[in-house]
Amino acid sequence: MKAPDLEAYILGELTAAERIEVERHLATHPEAAAEVERLALVMGALRRLPEEEPPRRIAFVSDKVFEPNWLQRFWNPAPRLALGCSAMLSAAILAHGVLARPGKPAVAVNPVEISRQVEAEVGKRLEAAVAKSVTRVRAEEEGKSRVLVRTALDEAEKRFALAREADRATVDANFELLRKQMNRMVYLASNQEGAGK
Repeated sequence: MKAPDLEAYILGELTAAERIEVERHLATHPEAAAEVERLALVMGALRRLPEEEPPRRIAFVSDKVFEPNWLQRFWNPAPRLALGCSAMLSAAILAHGVLARPGKPAVAVNPVEISRQVEAEVGKRLEAAVAKSVTRVRAEEEGKSRVLVRTALDEAEKRFALAREADRATVDANFELLRKQMNRMVYLASNQEGAGK
């Protein structure tokens, strides 16, 4: 268990729950109770003393002790800010001078030669673009043609399949009719033979 805050207990800065906990601790620890009594006597003695201002002579002596030296005064925020700003400005001016130096002068170029080079480059690029477009259009047209041929073939196959089914149905109907006629003829022939006996 951690030791309770006896100074806060004496000064009355604890909550009710903390106060009860400290009182329990004091009941079980006599050396802590003796310390609380001693602190209570000291606090009582201090409260009885009148509050007085320190003498002026002592105040003047202590002012020099707490006065900042020249380095601390120089290193205050205002001089520090001015020093930083001037250093950054100097660095920016130096960098601008180094980086913004003029380069070598441009060499005079023949405009006729430049126009020939431009025309040649444009011609190459134009030919490449036209060839690419023609290839793409041909591929698209071939793809469309394949789709159209495949669609036409599928439709023709469907028509032929329907025609075959119709022909098969017709043939089946004809065979059925022929079978019926054959059966009737066999029946009639068997009836005639039976009548002739």
